[in-house]
Amino acid sequence: MRAGVLGLAAVLAACGGGSSVPAPPASHNAAATPRLRGTLLVRADSTMIFVACGTTTERAVGAPPSSQLALAIAAVNGAVRDSLFVEFTADTTRNAVAVRETLFATAFSEGSRCDQPPRGFDVEAIGVEPFWHVTLDSAQLVLERPEPPRELVFDARPPETRGALTTIMAHRALGRVHDLKLGLLHEPCSDGMSGAWYPYRAEVRVGDLALHGCARR
Repeated sequence: MRAGVLGLAAVLAACGGGSSVPAPPASHNAAATPRLRGTLLVRADSTMIFVACGTTTERAVGAPPSSQLALAIAAVNGAVRDSLFVEFTADTTRNAVAVRETLFATAFSEGSRCDQPPRGFDVEAIGVEPFWHVTLDSAQLVLERPEPPRELVFDARPPETRGALTTIMAHRALGRVHDLKLGLLHEPCSDGMSGAWYPYRAEVRVGDLALHGCARR
């Protein structure tokens, strides 16, 4: 089903033309909209409070009920309530947190992510049943799987975006598998095991194998 969604998006987007971009999808000016990680608390009156990793300072969060952040909270917690771990970009110039783009959200039943270092990848995609993990770091793309070969390293070309679909082609000269295609569809996704929320659906095609999962930048 997901493969069909990605294929349909590619066909529809191609009708409107496309362009190559020099950076992964949803790249932002870090100085204007810094990336924040931490605890988001939704109070009984639906107001949101954010506490960044490594601090105890509570800051009000501005996000309308129909926002991407509210949708992510509802997807993780079943409704806009309780607390969870989040990552987002935000405008913090007025001593409040005005969320611009939600990048990741997960319930605390999976543990706080503040004890983990921030992700250093341009793109990270993951799937379960079977498990797989892809990271894109600059021009290098790495596919990890439990089965041998456990790690394959590819040279990635610049991403190409058409509408909501971004495609990244990668190649390696050695070994039996030479080409990999990573498709990112900009729509909400759950990993199906932990219930974590991601802003992209992902499809990896390597050889004759198609893998489906979720992705974030």
